[in-house]
Amino acid sequence: MFDLWVNEIRPKTLLLAASNCAVGSFLGLYYGEISAYTIVLMLLIILTGVLLQIVSNLANDYGDACKGADGAARIGPIRAVMSGGLSLTQLRKGIGVTILLAVVVGAIAVGMSFFNNINALAWFLFLGAVSIVAALLYTVGMAYGYKGLGDLSVFIFFGILAVVGPQIMLSNASDLGVAVYPDTVLLCISVGASSVMVLHVANMRDIDEDVLNGKKTIAVRLGRRMAGFYHAFLFILTLVFSLAACCLSHRVWECVILLVGLIPLLLSAFRAINHIKDPLLVAKELKHTLIGCFCHNVAWIIVICVDFVLYI
Repeated sequence: MFDLWVNEIRPKTLLLAASNCAVGSFLGLYYGEISAYTIVLMLLIILTGVLLQIVSNLANDYGDACKGADGAARIGPIRAVMSGGLSLTQLRKGIGVTILLAVVVGAIAVGMSFFNNINALAWFLFLGAVSIVAALLYTVGMAYGYKGLGDLSVFIFFGILAVVGPQIMLSNASDLGVAVYPDTVLLCISVGASSVMVLHVANMRDIDEDVLNGKKTIAVRLGRRMAGFYHAFLFILTLVFSLAACCLSHRVWECVILLVGLIPLLLSAFRAINHIKDPLLVAKELKHTLIGCFCHNVAWIIVICVDFVLYI
């Protein structure tokens, strides 16, 4: 049973959620202060991000199972509900427990960040609630993921909120107030675009199946050829805004670290586009795209640490 739940939460995707939040958190520590208090807060923020990702993964599988979208012809991994290992009732309970954990951990983190700012406290609690609702409605209810809005959702929640949110929370906890810095704005676009690349690879893999199930993702709407151009565009956004953030607020030479960190994502993007007509080969690139995003995030954490040690 444990193995079934591990498969259901998709551990590899949690690496992306954790590292995206870590980038925003390290920016918050960079501009704020490093103490036992802020380090604990950072860990709570990252844990909240991971829990929200688990909610999203479970809810997506629940919605797909209810709609019969994951059939026998599925190219992607076989989930526990599809195989009959877990029932829809068990999955609903798992979603409920994970939401409860996310609410508790997230509320503690928000409270630690904004105990001195009631307006910001209310806004971040609201954003937390919106994040949970968005995770649930991706394939359940209005199922906006079936209408081609998944890319926008990922960009907002995995890019803007995942990077800007932790930076603001840690800055405010360091008595700097609700401040957003230029590199945070540029970097959230870069991280958001790279996160969308992960979703898009999965959608390129599932084009044929999604057409049959009426799932109108961006990949389905664009078709294979244009979906490849869109994937290249997402990588260019990731590259340009990442380097712009570094040049604007850090040291130009540190762009070398970022360029090295972007190599795995570049190679994966090239292979995915090159094999766009073969869903089985595209499917293999999902793991490598996740790894590429993680490497880019780690490169940014290294840049922030190097900058902190050498120039502050």
